Amino acid sequence: MPAKASSAGLREQKKSETRTALRRAAVRLYAEKSPAAVTVQDICAAAGVSTRTFFNYFETKDDAVFDWDRRLSTQLVDAYLERPAAEPPFDALRRTLGTAVPLLVADPGWRERRRLLRAHPELVPKLLHSNSHMAEVLAEAVAERTGLRPDDLYPRLLAGAGLTALRAALRRWDPEASDAALLDLLDEAFGMLAAGLADPRGD
Repeated sequence: MPAKASSAGLREQKKSETRTALRRAAVRLYAEKSPAAVTVQDICAAAGVSTRTFFNYFETKDDAVFDWDRRLSTQLVDAYLERPAAEPPFDALRRTLGTAVPLLVADPGWRERRRLLRAHPELVPKLLHSNSHMAEVLAEAVAERTGLRPDDLYPRLLAGAGLTALRAALRRWDPEASDAALLDLLDEAFGMLAAGLADPRGD
């Protein structure tokens, strides 16, 4: 491997490690104290970096806490666009989420963030704001896959429905439970969407 490529790879690895350290420090401090009691300086001290370094990665302390959502957005789009072209868009999204989500929740810090959100529901609106970016980029991916425009109804509706299914499964899921339990809930949610949200009370 050329020295230049090796050096670039090491820099990217270092950036990833720094970002992860800041994210984990932010979540841990939010959980130990409270969101309002934590400062950017606290997070930097815990991660062993300067405030200047922090602002190279995040604009606010909340951005560090919700960095998982940005990461998931990238993973979802890449995985969705790699699905077989002949696969129906709905099925492709269902399988994309089923593949990408376990990789995310394997990070123990992500489970800690789920517990944080339960303990501090005032953070949920900030999570929803963060998720709006995910909906936009996923709608763009659906549009690319279907040949439609991102602002057409179908891409926005499919992206929104898929992410709503994911959020519903996550809200129902116990962070102490297994990944398989989350996947079962996600599959059940998509099954309900596929059935047109039939009346659960039956006939």
